[in-house]
Amino acid sequence: MYPLIISLVGLLLIVMIGYNIIQQYKQKAETERRISVSKQHATITEVDELLLFSTKIPFSKALLLILKNRIRNALYIMINISPTTASYREHFADTEAQIKQIKENYVAPSPSSLQVPPNDKDAMALVQATKKIRAVLRSEHAKQKINTDLFVSENQQLEMMQLKINIEISIKRINDAKGQKQYNTAKQMTDKILKILNNLPNKDSDLEHKQQMLESVKNELSAHLTSAQKIASENQAQEQKDDAKRKDLDRLFADKQKW
Repeated sequence: MYPLIISLVGLLLIVMIGYNIIQQYKQKAETERRISVSKQHATITEVDELLLFSTKIPFSKALLLILKNRIRNALYIMINISPTTASYREHFADTEAQIKQIKENYVAPSPSSLQVPPNDKDAMALVQATKKIRAVLRSEHAKQKINTDLFVSENQQLEMMQLKINIEISIKRINDAKGQKQYNTAKQMTDKILKILNNLPNKDSDLEHKQQMLESVKNELSAHLTSAQKIASENQAQEQKDDAKRKDLDRLFADKQKW
């Protein structure tokens, strides 16, 4: 009986060990599934947030399709991970319908229609949005979802929009500095923007206009600074004369030394 009991105990241990290994494998697979689904959810959320800026940033048809296809690809992965989840399939079908609608009917606004909000906070939000969209483009290009020519074209357009937003923010700050008579600070900012524009090839009419306007501002600020420097020099010269007169009076009315 003893060998039989020992064999049964050994068999039970093997079954228990095997069961634990299977359970651990299932738990690991479930954890990996949840992580993957969570990652795709984050991708969809990020793109949805970027699409909210389509009313403020002129999206090209190609860019809009790139973003929508990114959502579609994320949903496709989620469906493969959880084939029985109906909400994923519904979302996937809605996204495919939207992609079809964009291909057939979307008319892209002109890049010149970009309107920069007067509020610094809102304008900076636009800058951050363009940076994130450019990061998405780089990611899709690295995954070979879009070809190099399309990537370069769309990235250049976004880079130009980002530059225009930054210029508008800077012009507002220059005007604020002028209003507070901080002419030196305003001139430094103006020189910085003009340096960027002077080195920029293929400027459009909007940037050409901004460059001419900033050149005029630079001349105005230079005149202010020259005038201020002249006044400061005259005041300094006058102070030196007054100081010399005070010293003469002090010597004239000083007590004579007794020898």
